Amino acid sequence: MKSIKLIFTILFGVLLVTSSIQAQNNKGSQPKLALENLTEQQKLLFQEQQELIKANRDAFKETLTEEQLLIIENQELTRQERQDALRLTLTEAQLTMMETNRESVRELKEQFRSTITTEQRQQLRMRMRVNQDTDTGNEAIEAIKEQRRAKMRNGTGNSNGTGNGTGNGNGTGNGTGNGNGNGGS
Repeated sequence: MKSIKLIFTILFGVLLVTSSIQAQNNKGSQPKLALENLTEQQKLLFQEQQELIKANRDAFKETLTEEQLLIIENQELTRQERQDALRLTLTEAQLTMMETNRESVRELKEQFRSTITTEQRQQLRMRMRVNQDTDTGNEAIEAIKEQRRAKMRNGTGNSNGTGNGTGNGNGTGNGTGNGNGNGGS
């Protein structure tokens, strides 16, 4: 009886190890699969598009002011709130740069779309449907957003403030919410 339990335990352990190794190997292969079905011209267009997006993003980041960088790095805001706050501070030149970047990417996407076959288009759609069916990424994002909203409603955020001390005078300290701090001596 003990030998049967031992065999099942070992078999179960081997099964777990092999399945986890397979899962790790499959994760890295998905982007490769997307490019496997493309022709060399399509791969070049795709690579050109990725490089253009990266260059545009870097050029845009170079124009950001210190205030704008602080908005982007503020983790107390949701992604949408950061985008909205940043949009309000953009200069006319930055807005023009963003629109130009969008237009150039749009043109490259149209070039790419005109080169794909019906079969490739169907494969891309199927891959997108599979990705949409997995809610784990979306659920995690929504959970984080909800936690941030709850913190905002409850007034518990990461804020530093000043406050009156209890009995020993005024002082500064780390507080939560709207700047109320623990007083020191």
